Amino acid sequence: MATLNQNPRPTGMEAILHRYGQTDPARWDEAFLANGSLRPHWRPFFDWLERVGAEGYDRAASDLHRLRAESGIAFGAAEREVEADSLPVILSAEDWAVLEPGILQRARLAEATLSDVYGDATMIRQGVVPPGMAYASNGYAAHCAGWEPPLQNWLTVYEADIARAADGRWIVLADRLDTPLGDGWLIANRIATSEALADPFMQLGVRRVASHYAAFQDLLDDMTGWEGRLALMTGGEKDARFFSHAYFARYLNAALIEPADVTVRDGAAFVKTLDGLKKLDILLRGVSDQALDALHRPGDAARGAPALSLATRSGQLVSANAIGSSVLSYRGLAPYAHRLAPHLLDEDLRIDDAPCLWLGTPDARDQVLSEPDYWRIEPINRRTREAGLTLPEGPDALMTYLERNGERLAAVATPPLAQTPCWDDGQIVRSEWMMRVFASRTRDGWSLAPSGVASPVEPGRPPPDLDFGKDVWVLPSGDAAEATPARLADRFAGGHLRRTGRDLLSRVADEVFWLGRNMERAEGTLRVLNVCLQRYLSGNRADSAPGMLCDIAAIQTEAALGTPDITRFRDAIRGLLQGEHEPFGMAAILRALRSNAIRARSAVSEESWRYIDRLCTDRRWRNPPGLDRPAELSRLIADSLGTLAAVSGSAQENLTRNYAWRFLEIGRRLERAQTTARSAERLAGQARENEETYLRAWLRLSDSSSAYRSRYMMATVAPAVIDLLVLDESNPRALVFQIERLETVLTQLPTDSHYRRPEHRMALALLTEFRLADADSLAGASIGEDRAELARLTRRCREDLGRISTILSQTFFAHADIAEALVSQAGQKQP
Repeated sequence: MATLNQNPRPTGMEAILHRYGQTDPARWDEAFLANGSLRPHWRPFFDWLERVGAEGYDRAASDLHRLRAESGIAFGAAEREVEADSLPVILSAEDWAVLEPGILQRARLAEATLSDVYGDATMIRQGVVPPGMAYASNGYAAHCAGWEPPLQNWLTVYEADIARAADGRWIVLADRLDTPLGDGWLIANRIATSEALADPFMQLGVRRVASHYAAFQDLLDDMTGWEGRLALMTGGEKDARFFSHAYFARYLNAALIEPADVTVRDGAAFVKTLDGLKKLDILLRGVSDQALDALHRPGDAARGAPALSLATRSGQLVSANAIGSSVLSYRGLAPYAHRLAPHLLDEDLRIDDAPCLWLGTPDARDQVLSEPDYWRIEPINRRTREAGLTLPEGPDALMTYLERNGERLAAVATPPLAQTPCWDDGQIVRSEWMMRVFASRTRDGWSLAPSGVASPVEPGRPPPDLDFGKDVWVLPSGDAAEATPARLADRFAGGHLRRTGRDLLSRVADEVFWLGRNMERAEGTLRVLNVCLQRYLSGNRADSAPGMLCDIAAIQTEAALGTPDITRFRDAIRGLLQGEHEPFGMAAILRALRSNAIRARSAVSEESWRYIDRLCTDRRWRNPPGLDRPAELSRLIADSLGTLAAVSGSAQENLTRNYAWRFLEIGRRLERAQTTARSAERLAGQARENEETYLRAWLRLSDSSSAYRSRYMMATVAPAVIDLLVLDESNPRALVFQIERLETVLTQLPTDSHYRRPEHRMALALLTEFRLADADSLAGASIGEDRAELARLTRRCREDLGRISTILSQTFFAHADIAEALVSQAGQKQP
């Protein structure tokens, strides 16, 4: 049995607990009683830990870190160092029985307070809370007040940062109302932990979270119906919470959208799809209301969703949570929660807040200045990862600052907290801790997920931002039966089967299109680098001539144009390898490729994504070898080309032939055709005395040397090479092959007309011209002359492909429209 002791030469479990030290009777310890013995609900876990030992647990912890990292990578959180502590926090059924009703009361109180603030303002008129507490807040949305009929629900989801004080009482550290949606972290963390620590997890009978989210999903299904649209809005790949948003959206089968995907027309919200605008019914909002709705803070809203609150007001959109809820976010509710609960709920507050003062009153400001070491001044509606305040020095300057800005500030203090076991280098240590808990509405009212994401905290510091953390295991009560989630088949009953239709988001189609183009750009640049490297090292004077090398490099970079010399060539190669601003350089392409894949994650198969991620996060590309390290550079190029081939193969074999695949294919064929046309112009556009050297380079660049040798048992000649690489419809590397594939896929795009679309007609005309061309005519020229027919054909090809790309973008990727109401208001002259 595990107990704390002071054996000077510990072994086994004693060694694991050696650094834990004696329990402080004045501070609550989650695992140990004041006398040093284990709490009963922790005993099975420590018994298992004693059996596997430190080495066995280290293996389990390593598996847990790997699973967390793979979860992050699978949704675009690449190269994150997932170092969250592996030991769970175990709460007894009695602990949860105290905490759960307190959190649910908190959600009800926040809902009631928001309804009052934006409704009759009874609590303000009666003096329960001061007016400045709401009306001076950055989160107050004046245009959302006084709606008739009033909004039915301000909150659909609720999160709170909770801790246990040193005396064992639960306290609230922060309310997360504006953009909660951290459930993705909770679910991914639970899946990873339950797999890595399966034995103790099953032995303890830890309560599952699936029933909670099934109930939430049932509510969303009721609200949308089978034809309704559910979407989760994220700030995009650069948002630190993007992983949680993407993971949770997939878990709920919701579309993952960004602000630019949404527009408001005639009082309804619409998402931009290939088939035009489609009505949005429920929006789970992961973007701050202040950064989303132009009516909230005019001139400071995110592009793409102006006046979103108008759709909510009309009743045609459910926004979860509603715009304006940030007025109570973070510490907005804390200073007066104990007053509001009796008035609005006719109940006493079950869980107290950590000490918090609203600095809009002279008494609060005086108290803070008299106790500067105790209080920490923060924005009362502080946002995730928001930079801290820069406060003036000196009591007089600070008082002046607080008098001017105090209505938007809070003084908070984090008291000494309870401690919990943490794993550190093969031993258990103790640390203060807090956790984020997650509640949501269901058909039967509010429900709290029986778990949480816990984090060690530094004494006196604010709650850390949410990420992977310690999984919170809630144990069942002896007579409690776990609710069984509804089977998918039962929930699907009454619906209808469907296959991928036209409702692919326009932005996702755009990202998939550019994903295909950037895949081909990467391959084109790698092949140019490969051929240049081989010829640079060949020792053959003709192959390694500066003019020859610069002509090959010029296919992908303008830096190689001009008077050919070896210095220009080396600079061009350096730009393709390392140049941050070289359009076709690997740095820019890999950055764009990864961004495309993340933003189009829902349309990319798991296997394709992992290959893309492997390529884009290859550490060798951070500082790639140059021409002075040819072996390393050759290996890097070969590995990258192999990975790109795997991406292409996976896309061909694993992706359904839906609209996402079609736009991926269109992007690939457009870009490969452009590259092939440039190659033809640079390497075969002129009849040269040393033409065979250029033609062999072109064959090598197009990976068609073997095809040429198997077809022609003769020297490399222009008509044969041009036929193979320009006019041969059976060669996947030929220019006409790209046009033929492009024309075929363009016939499969959505259209409401009986006639061919403009881009399809253009591709068909171009294909016809290629089919009517003659290789001898294209190759005809005297030594030193340009091949005019070939130049004309490739130039027209590049120009028409550019026009096709533009038409596709205008037709399918943009449904922009300026709201008429906002235009009319903007056109009014100010008095």
